[in-house]
Amino acid sequence: MKKKDKKSFLDLSIFSLRITYLSIIIAICTLMAIIKPVTLYVAFIIIILLTATIIYLSIKELRERKDRISEISKSVDTVLKDSLNTVDIPMVMLTTPTQIIWQNKACEHIIPKEFIHDVALKIEKLKKQNDTVVSATDIGNGEYYSAIGNYIHFSKFNCMLISFLNKTKEINLQETLDNSKVSVGIIFIDNYEETMQGLDDIKKAEITSKIATQLNDFVTENKGVLTKIDKDRFVVFIEKQYVNEMEKNTFKILEEIKNITDITKLPITISIGLSYSESTLDERYTASASALDIALGRGGDQVVVKKDKKFDFYGGANLGLEKTSRVRARTISQALKEIILKSDKVYIMGHKNTDIDCIGAAVGVYKIANSLEKPVNIIIDSKCNSSTKSVIDKIKTQEEYEDVFISANDLKKIDYTNALLIVLDTHKKSYLTYPEVLDNFEKVVVIDHHRRGPEFIEDTLLTYHEIYASSTCELVTELLIYLDDIELTAIEAECLYAGIVVDTKNFMFKTGVRTFEVAAYLKKYGIDLTEVKQLFQSDFETYVTKVDIVKNAEIIRGQIAVSICEEDNTDMPIIAAQAADELLSISGILASFVLCKVENVVMISGRSMGDINVQSILEEIGGGGHLTFAGAQIAGVTLEEAKQKLLQSIDEYYGRE
Repeated sequence: MKKKDKKSFLDLSIFSLRITYLSIIIAICTLMAIIKPVTLYVAFIIIILLTATIIYLSIKELRERKDRISEISKSVDTVLKDSLNTVDIPMVMLTTPTQIIWQNKACEHIIPKEFIHDVALKIEKLKKQNDTVVSATDIGNGEYYSAIGNYIHFSKFNCMLISFLNKTKEINLQETLDNSKVSVGIIFIDNYEETMQGLDDIKKAEITSKIATQLNDFVTENKGVLTKIDKDRFVVFIEKQYVNEMEKNTFKILEEIKNITDITKLPITISIGLSYSESTLDERYTASASALDIALGRGGDQVVVKKDKKFDFYGGANLGLEKTSRVRARTISQALKEIILKSDKVYIMGHKNTDIDCIGAAVGVYKIANSLEKPVNIIIDSKCNSSTKSVIDKIKTQEEYEDVFISANDLKKIDYTNALLIVLDTHKKSYLTYPEVLDNFEKVVVIDHHRRGPEFIEDTLLTYHEIYASSTCELVTELLIYLDDIELTAIEAECLYAGIVVDTKNFMFKTGVRTFEVAAYLKKYGIDLTEVKQLFQSDFETYVTKVDIVKNAEIIRGQIAVSICEEDNTDMPIIAAQAADELLSISGILASFVLCKVENVVMISGRSMGDINVQSILEEIGGGGHLTFAGAQIAGVTLEEAKQKLLQSIDEYYGRE
């Protein structure tokens, strides 16, 4: 039955009893008129009078009933509204998110209309009928309110009832608990051994005392506790709220420690790893150790703060101190030899868009594994640029290398049982030529020279990660030096030498004493420098492309050159890198960035003279590298969109300086 029919039935029920009586009387009068026709008029008059009387009495009763219902309704409405007005919980009714039809006194005096409208819009968007919860938000005066929304349906319209709950105390309590959470940190003196080398005991004690005093003052100032656990290592416990203050000041202790240089030959730097997101102290200590490893892997002189699954970086303006001791290189070479001997087969893989440093290092590692009589293959990217292909073609002229290089199609045939994977020139899984292959290997070794980022290949048998090195070829060549009975051919030596030349820009950047010593070692194998130079020669069209990139460069802040190359081919990454190098030769240019696009990925090459940290700039948009040269890859964006991201990162970099 329809609602309207139900209402009519209820209204007629008022007349039901009287209608019954009237029906009986009409029946009696009709019977009388049939028996005696003379009584017809009397019966008719009686029926009319009775009908009028019944109608009058019924209408009167109906009106009286409606008045009573209205009076009761008003009384109930008044009582309800008075009751809601006495409730401390702010409540409001709206017909639309912007149309308030009623609110109690608590809501009227506490909740701003703008906040009510915002909450109503959020509830409407969620499209839930009952118990729609909107999380606590500051209403503008430091107080936080959450909201619960419900819909009320009337016959002619619907409305939204919102109740506001004060969450200020809970949030303040949570914030207090969060701020008082104890952070665990590890402070490490980056170059302790190098600094103390050649000093007498009195000067060593003086420097150690100055460092300890500076650190103790810094920690005490921030209400923390400092404990020395080794000659160059400290553990610090400090509340999170003070770590936040340190972050605002970008950890000024880094500069204060570097000022202790009056009696030392080298500037003293420290690295700090901090963590407060884990649930227990031992977990925070482990996380802070991991953060410290990242800081050291990025060159030291910086702070890395671990927050849940992300890392924040502060400082890190140096290039990484070159280590004069070769003990680590000798130890790594022996460890690598043992790992290879215990493996049945060796595979070597580098990063995507394989470059000459990666290929040269792969040839060096191949030589180590081959000398130990182990089957070995080098996994290469099928999309190598022309320079890399020329190096591969050159090394393939030697008979033993004909079947060494394999690509994607050959990976299906690999037997991973007791196989070893040696990763070169990268420490990030996502940067590998074929990232999915990594999980198939139980044994992994990483050799890299790039500044360490948050992403790092875990659970390796051996990691040789030295950011002071000019190139991965330099690291691998040092390993070759400490392994007996390995003789390189001239072509193999040229590949390793070419990798060093590429990454040092002809020995102009990141070139230390050990770099020249390694180059001298390779030279003794009969390197033809003319042959090496020919590996880097470009054709006329490539040269013109580089000139156009330089010509179209835009100068930012008077010292940064940014250029875009619209051409799309596999050689563009190396052309962009070479063009970025050319831009640095322009007077007044301290840094350069060149953007190009290969398929759906925008690649950015960054170069610097050392005054501007291009690694820090590109790291903000997912890249990495070194202070003076770095790169980034951004998928799914246009060149112009990538340029805007780069310009924004440059602005943020200058804002931090």
